[in-house]
Amino acid sequence: MRLPTVRQLQLLKALDQYKSISLVAQQLHVSQPSVSIQLKQLSETVDMPAYHQHGKTIVLTDAGKALLKCANEVFTSFHNLSVSIDELKSVTSGSLNLCVVSTAKYFLPLILGAFCKKHPKVDINLKIGNRQEVKERIEANEDDFYFFSQCPERPEIIKTPLLDNELVVIAPARHELHLQQEVSLNRLSHYPFIMREKGSGTRNLIEQFCKTQQLTLNEKMTIESNEAIKYAVASGLGLSILSRHALDYGEVPGLVKLDVTGFPIRSTWFLAKRQDRKQSLLASAFEAFMKEQGVAILERSQVSAKSALSS
Repeated sequence: MRLPTVRQLQLLKALDQYKSISLVAQQLHVSQPSVSIQLKQLSETVDMPAYHQHGKTIVLTDAGKALLKCANEVFTSFHNLSVSIDELKSVTSGSLNLCVVSTAKYFLPLILGAFCKKHPKVDINLKIGNRQEVKERIEANEDDFYFFSQCPERPEIIKTPLLDNELVVIAPARHELHLQQEVSLNRLSHYPFIMREKGSGTRNLIEQFCKTQQLTLNEKMTIESNEAIKYAVASGLGLSILSRHALDYGEVPGLVKLDVTGFPIRSTWFLAKRQDRKQSLLASAFEAFMKEQGVAILERSQVSAKSALSS
């Protein structure tokens, strides 16, 4: 079998991401005919189609998925080579690639700010996505580190507990349940709820909690953004359950935290990395900084932060 070129593998990775030849051409700044020709040649290399059209999107075939796996391994090897060369040069600056679920965006900048003050020559590439998007990037070995509240259990993934994650019930200010001491789950079920989308880490934790408590929430609206949920709750559209970090570090006026039986729902934030991705000196320094100072930075911030929620 002939070997695919690096350019062909790069285009295939982009095709898997964007699901459209025209978008691949646009994002990689090449002509659409050139992309089509390169991908056609890639299919001819393995003597099987690498993709097919499914409605308006493109889907990889089994052969395409095998080529994509090869592409991920090739580019991981290139990354490891770059790290090795940098180490020979004693390079301690450069780029750090991070990928986090959306809720982590509220507290991670506080840690990054302190880290960048210590390492001013560092460039941070921060990707924020939903849980599925972060899982796909860790599968493809795209980044140095990932932040999860529910980290995948895989032998190639190394995870370190970093921070407690508490989910709390929030309501609009002056809600009738605000001054109630320990609202029962049964009473809570009578009110409309605004929920995160299926598959999100927050949604998964809530569903697990409801299952163990035999609780059915009155879901009236689904929103894929913590920010939009907070404003919807403040506007009186319903109650919601969110990470306390989304409240403490993303203040929205007009919200209160309810005292509810069984809450907060507790989980853990993990710092995760792939075992087969060679760490740069910079990545090693960041990991040590996170473990030694990350939690302390957040604790100091929490003490001084003014929350819109009542204690």
